Amino acid sequence: MESKKTTETLTKITCDKCKKDYFVPFVADGHRKYYCDDCLKEMNNKRKEGKVKKVFDPKNEKYMFDFICEFCHEFRHAFYAPKKENGKIICKECLSRLETEEQKKSRKNVRIAPASQAAKESLPFNKEDDDE
Repeated sequence: MESKKTTETLTKITCDKCKKDYFVPFVADGHRKYYCDDCLKEMNNKRKEGKVKKVFDPKNEKYMFDFICEFCHEFRHAFYAPKKENGKIICKECLSRLETEEQKKSRKNVRIAPASQAAKESLPFNKEDDDE
């Protein structure tokens, strides 16, 4: 048996988007636009943003959902279908964080009255009506 001889060729390119020098594991011909890993990831995320892809996972024998959360901008591969808040796709983690923030905001609007004033307001009749 002959083993395959592998040689890795690294070619220096300039990223067409960010203009940084980068090395790629193939021979670049110079006739195309080349991008670094960071720029490629960013472009792929922008392309997938706002879309939910339903994928069957044969290992778990369930459908999974691929999407990018528009609040945390993270790629998610989840068993649950994402929620849409104001037309934006949101993951469970960000949804629970937004709900707790809303609860905190609503709690700030509560005014606590002094105990003596609260007791007077809770009586079914005024003390002034009693004097008559």
